[in-house]
Amino acid sequence: MARESLKTTEWPERPLVLIIDEDETARDLYGHWFFAHGFQVMSAIGIRGLSLALGLERPRLIVTELRARDLTLSHLTARLGSNEATRCIPVVVLTRSCDPRALADAKATGAAVVLPKLADLEELHAWVTALCP
Repeated sequence: MARESLKTTEWPERPLVLIIDEDETARDLYGHWFFAHGFQVMSAIGIRGLSLALGLERPRLIVTELRARDLTLSHLTARLGSNEATRCIPVVVLTRSCDPRALADAKATGAAVVLPKLADLEELHAWVTALCP
């Protein structure tokens, strides 16, 4: 989902969410969902997402997958945490993993919340509302 297709001057007050996911379908699905719920949306794959988060466009929320080829969750949260401007950005992890150890590691790494990738969208909405009032 191209950022330009969703970001318009008609909604300048919309907070920005950054979706980092290798799966184009997931990026599109969640991108449309976040847009419908009042967010501007940017999406990227792997390390490009980290570059966007650390760049000039500071997202209010980052949604990412548990594992990616070139960007681990621990690397993402460590880099965000080491930067004064990005350390308070909440990270929501959406995953297909059912491994309790991996899910616990994600929370320990700094994810604000870990949800199944096909989570109930009402649960996702509740978390997003709590993290980005």
